[in-house]
Amino acid sequence: MSRPALALRKYSVIASVAIREKFAYLASSTARYLTYGLFVFVFSRIWAAVYAGQASIAGYDRVMSTWYFIVAELPIFSFSAFFARVSEELKNGQIVYRLARPYGFIPASFAERVGPALLDLAVFGAVGFALGFALVGPPPVPAGLAFAVVPALVVSLVLSACLQFFLQMSLAMTAFRLEENDAFYWIYQKLALVVGTLIPIEFLPDAARAIARWTPFPAIAWSPARILVAFEPRAALSILGVQAAWVLAAALLSSAVFAAGRRHVVVNGG
Repeated sequence: MSRPALALRKYSVIASVAIREKFAYLASSTARYLTYGLFVFVFSRIWAAVYAGQASIAGYDRVMSTWYFIVAELPIFSFSAFFARVSEELKNGQIVYRLARPYGFIPASFAERVGPALLDLAVFGAVGFALGFALVGPPPVPAGLAFAVVPALVVSLVLSACLQFFLQMSLAMTAFRLEENDAFYWIYQKLALVVGTLIPIEFLPDAARAIARWTPFPAIAWSPARILVAFEPRAALSILGVQAAWVLAAALLSSAVFAAGRRHVVVNGG
């Protein structure tokens, strides 16, 4: 078996173990699923009040805004737990044992955390779409294009998971040098919420929207939500391309942060 095939098999085993563990404790996440459902319901009522006197805001009607929120919240609820565990591993010294094992720290962390997160995404998605249909009806997908919207949306959400993982890993690995790094994640989390999650970036003032487009935050939540509520094949391909570029940049950043921090760790024994 070739070396790439062996590596793929090794990390797939890590992912499968993590997913099985997630299945075993899936009920423990019930509160998070209920919280997400409550958020969707509350914001659907807010949008109903906002649109009571007007049909459209920045090109979004009430149905679009409700479905936008449903999808934009999926990456936030599903992929926001990467930072804490990695940061804690570095702070309590567990990283020493991870580095001594026969696998790459970042790829193993990716398999261990993104795999279960995608399972979470499936559950949150089922809750959100059920509520969406009940509250405002089907999403505003152009007739005859549903076959293209679904795979584009899935790819966009997976890219969002990858982007969040590498960005949060980069922040978490500042613990190689800093004893307290939670403030970095707090800032990251709030920016992710404001820039394209709670509201579409089209709702922002022109200057803020122009700045936001040069950051990775729209690629987290705005991209998949926009693909669903305003699908157009060329625009969707452009959105996916931008997401992929940000994933690559974030992956390179996390590798650089790890390489810089790794030099300050000494591992003895096996």
